[in-house]
Amino acid sequence: MEESIVQPDVLSKRSKFTYSVGHVLNDVTAAMWLSYFIVFYYRVMNFINAPAGYFFLIGQIVDAVSTIFVSLASDRTQTGLFHYGKRKTWHLIGVVCVLISFPFCFNLCIGCQNSKFWIQFIYYAIFITIFQFGWASSQVAHLAMINELTHKDGERVALNSYRYAWTFLSSTSLYATASFFF
Repeated sequence: MEESIVQPDVLSKRSKFTYSVGHVLNDVTAAMWLSYFIVFYYRVMNFINAPAGYFFLIGQIVDAVSTIFVSLASDRTQTGLFHYGKRKTWHLIGVVCVLISFPFCFNLCIGCQNSKFWIQFIYYAIFITIFQFGWASSQVAHLAMINELTHKDGERVALNSYRYAWTFLSSTSLYATASFFF
């Protein structure tokens, strides 16, 4: 019987932890987006069913196209911004887009509350587009980092496990907070 040689981990515990929490913003916004989006636009913003659904459809289409675009672009990026690394650069672009756009997706239309329907529709569609592009950028880059962080299959599995543990904690925290306040 062969004796297996146990190799030490390549990544430090700190690196594993920081990687695992690197997707929490996307996890929280995705949970809120998928759970409360239609309800918010229908009940709070008083859009009828069809426009609320169109917003969601626009987001899904932008997400699909952005996922392909970011996948190709991040692979072709040579060094990234300020030599930050190509995956981290795309992750940063995504995080900035999500941080800037997400609050506008779930607030009143600034300066256009009493405007015509199509103006409000365009307003929200723009922020939804920025949000979905950012979400896709962050997700694609974050997942692509795994193969660049380690060559060991066991560590890759562990990184995915830690990442999904934080996904679970993020979603659960969002729902617990929402049930407490609402």
